[in-house]
Amino acid sequence: MKLKDKVAIVVGAGSGIGRATSKLLAEEGAKVVLADINADNANKVLGEIKAKGGIASVFLMDMVKEADCEAMVKDTLARYGQIDILCNVAGGSMGPGIRDKFSPFHQSIKAEWDRIFDININGARNCSRAVVNHMMERRKGKIVNFSSVAGVTGAKNAVDYSAAKAAVIGFTKALAVEMADHNIQVNCVAPAGVATERMEAIAERQKRNNAPAMDLSRLTRPEEVAATVLFLVSDDVTRIQGDVVVIAGTGPSGT
Repeated sequence: MKLKDKVAIVVGAGSGIGRATSKLLAEEGAKVVLADINADNANKVLGEIKAKGGIASVFLMDMVKEADCEAMVKDTLARYGQIDILCNVAGGSMGPGIRDKFSPFHQSIKAEWDRIFDININGARNCSRAVVNHMMERRKGKIVNFSSVAGVTGAKNAVDYSAAKAAVIGFTKALAVEMADHNIQVNCVAPAGVATERMEAIAERQKRNNAPAMDLSRLTRPEEVAATVLFLVSDDVTRIQGDVVVIAGTGPSGT
């Protein structure tokens, strides 16, 4: 197993890419902290991991709240004694708790802009800040942030999301430079559309509204993205630092 004796925190573990990543890391031997705001989703993933003999625990938190992130790290250290991996998966552009539709920039509102930045860059900042001192003390660690193809190319009617995901890339690269001397690798994954539960709900709503629905078969599977994360956090990878792995697929931008 590639991650035997490792401890990983997956933020946004309850669904989509986070769920697939948590399950794969556990299968590879990691003890996984399932950090999520949704208790039902997180506990469902916990059950799936335990059913296969994996080790995991749930920590309910809101990554936008810095105190929650600090409590998550404190709890993980008390439970497992170390943190080797942090995966900042949580984020998004549309869906429950975010918004119902995209809008052109000239119709945008500041509150929506702030919400998009909170969940896509500020949350990653808060979780990374909470864990990085521990990793520096141990002189080892892996952090994987999540951007999007939208953060690389831009996306129509999603200026806020594109800007936030571009900020994740800048954050990743700058933090990687700072952490290199401490033997901590910081990298970023930038998928296009992924066939998550959120995307499925959007497609279903499009059908109900008699709008052209996206073809989910064209989207990347969460398990493919999880495999990329596993590659980045394994001990086999020691020289990749500050990189952005684009998983373009053929679907629309967004995670």
